[in-house]
Amino acid sequence: MKIAYGLPFLSCPPPPELLAGEALSELARSAEETGFGAVFLTEHPAPSQRWRQTGGHDALDPFVGLAFAAAATTRLRLLTYLVVLPYRNPFLLAKSVSSLDRLSGGRVELGLGAGYQKAEFHALGVDFDERNELFDEALDVLLLAWSGQPVTFEGRHFSARDTALEPTPAQQPHPPLWFGGNSKLTRRRVAERGAGWMPMPNPRATAQHLRSPPRESTDDLAAMLASMRPPPTAVMYPLPAVRLDDQASVRAHYDEAARAAELGVTWCTISGQGRTMTEAREFQLRYRDAVLDRLSALEAPA
Repeated sequence: MKIAYGLPFLSCPPPPELLAGEALSELARSAEETGFGAVFLTEHPAPSQRWRQTGGHDALDPFVGLAFAAAATTRLRLLTYLVVLPYRNPFLLAKSVSSLDRLSGGRVELGLGAGYQKAEFHALGVDFDERNELFDEALDVLLLAWSGQPVTFEGRHFSARDTALEPTPAQQPHPPLWFGGNSKLTRRRVAERGAGWMPMPNPRATAQHLRSPPRESTDDLAAMLASMRPPPTAVMYPLPAVRLDDQASVRAHYDEAARAAELGVTWCTISGQGRTMTEAREFQLRYRDAVLDRLSALEAPA
């Protein structure tokens, strides 16, 4: 099992000491040396203040941040966890992804989602009710743009005539695609497109509000996987936060990852902790010693 490390910016506002190119580069470099398989950043270009003050977080632009990570490393995968596809023009996104993939030597893992924050859609001038149609159409355009052939496309939201995109991604035909979300529609997209699946944490208390099935445990994950035909080629599971000074928390964290591996999970994600470089680096090292080395030995069933 591979572990993706979330660069520790998930707060409001992000830790000032970490908001520097040198800090991000050093954290990526140390993540690679520590044994993580990837680093990830999320996307929230225009979150509402209400959301920020009730458990939300700020975010760097994922492609800018991951470019710093790419320049400081040689093997580490670069994960968007995740890009809200309806927010972005697909030609501009295709250019960002292919540029990062080329410059990093083919290390991008592209996580995509349909989004859920109405206020953010409104701020960006994107129709929330059209998000699923936008997702599917933009994905069609992305795949055509990465083909290396001129694109002629006429859709409901995007059109192009003999449009060319170079450079194409280093990974051919394109970087690995991951679709985030718990809905039946997302799971169907995973099957139809041959993408990896990113099930999202979703407490039952908020599931109805978010209009997405709950996912609180590996039991919920097992039920969802049982309904997917064909099963996903790869699954990325978000592990809960762990208290490294609490052995019970560490055991529970490892046990959840082990159960996920039994279900076929190939990647897990863990959000980094710490508000200073010293704290963030200490978390990486302590996580390696307490959990990471053991998790790396876990394998999904053949």
